[in-house]
Amino acid sequence: MGRWFTETVVDNGRLPLFFLLVSFVLAFLFIRFSVRMIRAEVSWWPGNVTPGGMHIHHVMFGLVMVLISGFALVAIANYETPVANCVLASVFGIGSALMLDEFALILHLRDVYWAEEGRSSIDAVFVAVAITGLYLLGIHPIGFAGDFDAYQQDRSLVTLALVLGGLALQLLLAAITLLKGKLWTGLIGLFFVPLLIIGASRLGRPRSPWARWRYADKPSKQAKAFTREKRFREPAVRAKIVVQEALSGRFGVPVPAPLAADDVDIPAFAPSQAKVPGRMISAIRWNRTRRRLRRPPVWRLPAILVTCSIVLAFVLVEVEGALEDADGVSVEGGIDVSATATLLAVIAGGMITLTGLVFTAITLAMQFGASQISVRVVPMLQQEAIMRWAIGMFLSTFVFAVIIASDLALAGDDTSPVLATWIAILLAFVSAFLFIALVARVGMVLNSSRLLRWIAAQGRTSIVRLYPGFDPDAEVELLPAVPIEATPPPIADPLGTAMTVRLTQLSPDGRILLAVDAARIQRLAAKWGVTVEVMPTIGEFVAQHAVLFQVDGPQLRVRRHQLLAALVFGDTHSPTVSPAAAIQAIVDIALKALSPAINDPGRAVQAIDHVEDLLMTIAPRVRLEAVDSAVSALTRIRGTRRTWTDYVTIATDEIRHFSVGSTQVQRRLRSLFLTLIDACPADQHPPLRARLDALDAQVSREWKSDLDIGLASVADPQGLGSELGSSGRVIPLVVGPRPPRPRSE
Repeated sequence: MGRWFTETVVDNGRLPLFFLLVSFVLAFLFIRFSVRMIRAEVSWWPGNVTPGGMHIHHVMFGLVMVLISGFALVAIANYETPVANCVLASVFGIGSALMLDEFALILHLRDVYWAEEGRSSIDAVFVAVAITGLYLLGIHPIGFAGDFDAYQQDRSLVTLALVLGGLALQLLLAAITLLKGKLWTGLIGLFFVPLLIIGASRLGRPRSPWARWRYADKPSKQAKAFTREKRFREPAVRAKIVVQEALSGRFGVPVPAPLAADDVDIPAFAPSQAKVPGRMISAIRWNRTRRRLRRPPVWRLPAILVTCSIVLAFVLVEVEGALEDADGVSVEGGIDVSATATLLAVIAGGMITLTGLVFTAITLAMQFGASQISVRVVPMLQQEAIMRWAIGMFLSTFVFAVIIASDLALAGDDTSPVLATWIAILLAFVSAFLFIALVARVGMVLNSSRLLRWIAAQGRTSIVRLYPGFDPDAEVELLPAVPIEATPPPIADPLGTAMTVRLTQLSPDGRILLAVDAARIQRLAAKWGVTVEVMPTIGEFVAQHAVLFQVDGPQLRVRRHQLLAALVFGDTHSPTVSPAAAIQAIVDIALKALSPAINDPGRAVQAIDHVEDLLMTIAPRVRLEAVDSAVSALTRIRGTRRTWTDYVTIATDEIRHFSVGSTQVQRRLRSLFLTLIDACPADQHPPLRARLDALDAQVSREWKSDLDIGLASVADPQGLGSELGSSGRVIPLVVGPRPPRPRSE
């Protein structure tokens, strides 16, 4: 280390620069320690310099030190004064640290030392340390790294033009990089030109001047830039903020001002008392949710499988060729070359034919499902992993067989590739089983009964996931009789103001809200001391510049990017997302069955069966959550869940409207409402009784004869299982021996 220091720093005359860097870093650390002690009001620390009651910022001391040391260095520039140079460089470094520590004050012309704008001071310090360190290592920026050495050797105009053209090109790349919002890449790129090439060639940041000028009419590039910003830069910025606050203290933390007791009446709220979800557990659940909702491209898995098959084929060709050259291995008594070539050709032809057949079958299935069952069948088929695996395996087997057969034909050997042939046969068998699985899956989607059962199963899974921790055995004790529609009132804070967070950047995955990380939002709201209201509902299409969050309370600590990170967007509201999506999918199938073109009330009755099952599952959970939020005064997040009335509306109203002229569907709907009334407590009855009354009015309007009115007014869980429905069973089903009748005396 000492030898490196002597050769790199001392022998090259960089010792004053070393003293400048060390003094700069030490002075910055000292002044940051000092201001943190002052902020903490530590009694033994001297505190601010306030002669006559006027606070003198340390930027003034830094300015004086920079002026004195800079003037002295210029004055002794022509003299050999190594000791003085090091001393003055140290003074200059100390003064520069004091000045840059309050760079934000100079920039904004107001005291923003501990505000959010104060981070620019730390950024300026980091830039100064980085540039000084590069100079200390002998790395110089553009124009100072020997660019003119070639011109000084031959003094020709051509060389000068080439040098100036190269410098102009590098400066242009630096300007483009900075205009794209990549400050650090541009600054460090002045020392390492390849960084400028990378920064200038890639997309600009979403809110950079380059993006405003060049991406205004290119939504695809805007979405891609937003994705990169969210995926790569935001984690780096958060890590940088952690380092900054570890060195310099917390920014954006308000200092509470004492208030008189009779000035305002603020409700008591202690964030530490709120039941905030655990950070690690909620983060694991949220990452799992995002992975589940992330829709992989259809082409990705087939492309990976095809690439792997190409690599495997070439590797096997080389390996078997090397073994044959080394050992002279032959396959006498085995499959000859012509038979192997024929077998591989058959496999390749069969696979490409099978791929075309699968594409045709899937296309026809999508068309039939969209026209006869529901338009939601199309995204369901697209999301099926078996479809991607089948297509990828068919294509990879075809490519593998073609490569092996081509090598066999071009090489003209007398031996056949045994291992590659057996692998091709194995891939063909795997492809055959995948084809069977794909046909079964497509048949399941096109079978309305199995499709309804599958959607309902996904809906029950999403119910359990959306309402975790439900205990059906303890629901009576845990459910007090309070109105379930009660919404916790906002927590008033007279010191704060309202702020809206809008959707300013389009998500490349879609515009439908799929999931909300309520645990994270609640934790952030408790940390910031604000109330956060989520404006859109899950499954809702969010337009650009629409309001996503309404934040009430002190705004100083609110971080918009942290709120936006708690949302997941997509292009379809699938049953795996929420119970409402599953109910909507089932209702769509029922509506398609009741359309004049289909006219299949039996399928609509099957759909209502599963709707009833989902409503029975979700009713106690919705009520329990509503009670918890109504009785809890510590809730700091609102607007993320649907009410019981919402679910009843989604599940029954459209079917009721489309049931005109169908006694079977009306009887099944009546049975659904009566079953829910029997199973649910009294506070969940109003929306059910309101729809029963609407159904009675509909029956009286549609049917004129007494027979039809009597049929439509009866509840029947089978739709039209008997004339009198569920109440008309006069002969009960009795299993086992009858008890003996008592003898009459």
